Amino acid sequence: MNEPQTTVTGRVRAWFAQWQEFAIWLPVLCVLAVVGYVVLGAVARIGADPLAWLAEIPVMCAWAAVACATAWLIKRTYGDDLDAAREFELYGRVLAGDPNARWLRDRDRLEWAFCLLLSYAFYWPAR
Repeated sequence: MNEPQTTVTGRVRAWFAQWQEFAIWLPVLCVLAVVGYVVLGAVARIGADPLAWLAEIPVMCAWAAVACATAWLIKRTYGDDLDAAREFELYGRVLAGDPNARWLRDRDRLEWAFCLLLSYAFYWPAR
């Protein structure tokens, strides 16, 4: 049987697996941001009118949902995403007074905050 690196298709798959963030995800996210700005940004206008502001709320919620999904994807791909069992065990150690477990929990929350901030900055509608 051929190894994956010996065929052209295997080398292309290996290249995309290694560079998927820049070759696949970044262009897709840029296209989603532009499409979201064109489709969702044109739904309502920004102004002093309270009804226009109320019409803007669903648009901003859609932007926030996409940013949260992107933050989750970033955290899952690059960060140390804690599963439920590890998190429960970590909280038990925090309650027992382990300072290293507390730091690990705090670092996880800081990673989430950074990922959210990064994705909100990427998807923020500049109008």
